[in-house]
Formats: sequence, structure tokens, C-alpha cells
Amino acid sequence: MSQAQARIDFAQWVKDNHPALFAKAVAIAENSTATLGAMGEETGSFWSKFGTAVMGLGTTYLALKNQRDAMKINLERAQQGQPPIDMATSAPVVRTQVDMSPELTQRLVSNVGAGMQTPLIIAGIGLVALLFFMRK
Repeated sequence: MSQAQARIDFAQWVKDNHPALFAKAVAIAENSTATLGAMGEETGSFWSKFGTAVMGLGTTYLALKNQRDAMKINLERAQQGQPPIDMATSAPVVRTQVDMSPELTQRLVSNVGAGMQTPLIIAGIGLVALLFFMRK
């Protein structure tokens, strides 16, 4: 499956299952302005804006749904004369783990800080020079 087809399938799934969320995400993606990246290039395609909007709206929707469900459960418990449940302690823990090969891990670790060596050396020389001149 191509990336374009996966995007279309995801958008169709959101539209079918959460039409209000889909409509709001499309409106946000169409009306948001483009931003400039670190090198001055325009970033933020329609798809990235749409995906960001769906993610933000979906997170808010799920948080509100969970809060509403918790209030319903605690209201039922209160009607039965039971104390409320602290939902934070009963929330499920979702663990994620990304498996990477040792070769990929080594390549990722070996390049960490490679671009920082020259600026750090220059900054160190500048700091030594500053301390030398301030001492006089």
C-alpha cells in the first residue's frame, strides 16, 4: 500500500467514524497559514496540517469522553452510597517499545553530536579567551 493510499484510507476512516472531527480538521488544515522551517523553506503541507489537527482534536475528544465516563461512573457510585473512584489510579498503562537492530542503533548513536563538535570547540576557545582578557 502506498503512502498516499494509506493517507486516503485514514482520512476516509476518520470521515466515516467521526464526521464532525473530520470536518473540523479539514477546516483547520485549509485555514491555517504556512510556517517557515529552520532554513526558510515553507513547511506544512495540507496532509501534515490535517494530521496535526486530527491528532489534537482526537486527543481532546478522548480526554473529554474519558472524563464524561468517569463522571457517569462516580455519579452511579454516589447514588449507591459508595465513594468516588480516582480515575487516575485506575487508568490503563499503555507500554510501547520500538525494536531496532543493533546496526541501526549503532549508526544512530555514532552520529550523535557530530555536527556539534566544531561549534563547541569554537565556543571553548572563545570562553578561554574571554577568561584570559577578563583576568587582566
